Amino acid sequence: MEPEDRALLAAPHNLPTGDFSLYPIEHHLTAAEVAGQKVTLRWSDSRVSEFHALWLRDNCPCCVHHYTMEQTYEVSQAPVDLHPATVGLNKEGALVVEWAPEEHRSVFHPGWLRAYCSSAQSQADRWVSPTVWDGSTRQRPDGFAWDAVCIDQSVELAWLKAIRDDACALLHGVPTTTEAVGQVADRIGVVRHTNFGGLFDVKVEADPVSNSNTGIGLPPHTDLPTREYQPGLQLLHCLANSVEGGFSFLVDGFRVAEEIRQVDPRAFTLLTTVPWDFANRSRTSDYRWRAPMIGLDADGHLFEVRAGSWLRGPLIAPFDLVEEMYAAYQLFEKISHSERFQIHFRLEPGDCLIFDNRRALHARTAFETGSGHRHLRGCYLDRDELRSSIRLLERHEKQEQVFSSFESKKKAPRV
Repeated sequence: MEPEDRALLAAPHNLPTGDFSLYPIEHHLTAAEVAGQKVTLRWSDSRVSEFHALWLRDNCPCCVHHYTMEQTYEVSQAPVDLHPATVGLNKEGALVVEWAPEEHRSVFHPGWLRAYCSSAQSQADRWVSPTVWDGSTRQRPDGFAWDAVCIDQSVELAWLKAIRDDACALLHGVPTTTEAVGQVADRIGVVRHTNFGGLFDVKVEADPVSNSNTGIGLPPHTDLPTREYQPGLQLLHCLANSVEGGFSFLVDGFRVAEEIRQVDPRAFTLLTTVPWDFANRSRTSDYRWRAPMIGLDADGHLFEVRAGSWLRGPLIAPFDLVEEMYAAYQLFEKISHSERFQIHFRLEPGDCLIFDNRRALHARTAFETGSGHRHLRGCYLDRDELRSSIRLLERHEKQEQVFSSFESKKKAPRV
């Protein structure tokens, strides 16, 4: 039986959810009531969920295309007096809403409702908190065998989650071919092309277009802060590394930001609100973007870091802020250059480093260009690719979980 067929069979009472995911029912609905536009649900673990009626109508699981799962109902066309005529639980434990004046019935899967509950506790349960680290809590990125990633979905999921949560992971045993880094990237998603192309080389060149193509040391930085959307992920695959020096190191930009928040709140405020200008210097391109060095999302969580001392353009800020801004920048650089916040390691042939380029600053020590050969092959992807791959693997896990539960119930003796 195909996984999709098994998933359909295992779905509790075949209740639609309006998407391709399955939702294990870990807690059951015990009561439903309506007051005006508020639908209140009570759960077997005593949690209470509140849903607005318009939100429920907008997300009716049957009002989607049966094949694409894209919505076919346009909530902007809903009657102005739309309201739940009745709400209740059916014998399968699903929420049933009868709508007026539309004369439409919506049946909501309890697992789906629990997944999208907007209570503070439910939102906290869904929040994936990054694992912030420094040199005292981590020595090197978590390692994974490439062969195991390719054949075992649980290992693949652990690898992807390490990239998401820790901002870095290290693959071992990747074939030392020029196309291998692209094959690794393909397991995550679509390669992002830049002015460096799709796949690019990091090695010494006679006519370098970047400091990375020399033997000089590179301070902690993120790549392409000059872009509106910095690449979310970077892969660096080691093909050769026989030089003296050339060690890699990483810095958790979120850890740096938290340190600044603690030791100098004013500097943190400036770095999260006042934009810096970033500009590349090239004969063949002219990319520029203006943004704070530390980015926060709509909920105030750390979202990204932009850092590249050689890619900063002239600061454009009110005169009274200039000195403070430089002091805040110097503090950021001082902390990120401190070995206390760094993890050092040497890439060996067959190693592939993957890191979150919008969080982890990467760097290398200088090396003697005549002492051997150092050749890395790289590429970029966006964070969206990583998140999508994780969700697909988690979807498969849920399918297996639901199907196992279904099989157990079938085999259980009837009383």
